[in-house]
Amino acid sequence: MGNIFSSTDIRGYVGQSLTTEYVWNVGKAFAEWLPEKGAIVVVQAELADEGTAHALTEGILLQGRNVITQSHGDQPKVIAAIMENKAAGGALIEYEKVQNLAVITLFDERGVAIMDSTGLSNISELVDAGNFLPAPAKGELHAA
Repeated sequence: MGNIFSSTDIRGYVGQSLTTEYVWNVGKAFAEWLPEKGAIVVVQAELADEGTAHALTEGILLQGRNVITQSHGDQPKVIAAIMENKAAGGALIEYEKVQNLAVITLFDERGVAIMDSTGLSNISELVDAGNFLPAPAKGELHAA
C-alpha cells in the first residue's frame, strides 16, 4: 500500500505526504471502487483542512459521481448521511491535533469504515496505479 494508507484510514501531513494531487487521486480511486449506485457523502470535521476536503470531493466529481457535502461533522454524521441519502459510501476528513495529521476515513454503503481487509488496500492500489479513465461528465455537487 502507499505510505499514507494505514490498515484503517488514510493519513498524512497536508501539503507534504498528503498533497492536493494525491488526495484528488484518492477521491478518484474511491469513486471507482464503490458501487455505481448512489452519491458519495463527504463530511468535513470542524478542524479539518479545507483544501483536503475540496481535493477529495473534486476527485470524486471528476469520476462522474455525485457528491453530497456536509461540514462540521463526525463519524455518526457520516453514517447517518449515508443511510439517509442511500449513498454508495462516504468519507470523513478530520484533523488529528496530537500528531498534526489530516485523516481520511472511507465508508461503504452500510456506513461501515473500509479497512485494509475490506477494500482499503484495493483503493490504495488504484491510487498507486493512477490509471483513471475520464468520466463522460463531471458529477454534481449537492450540499446537505
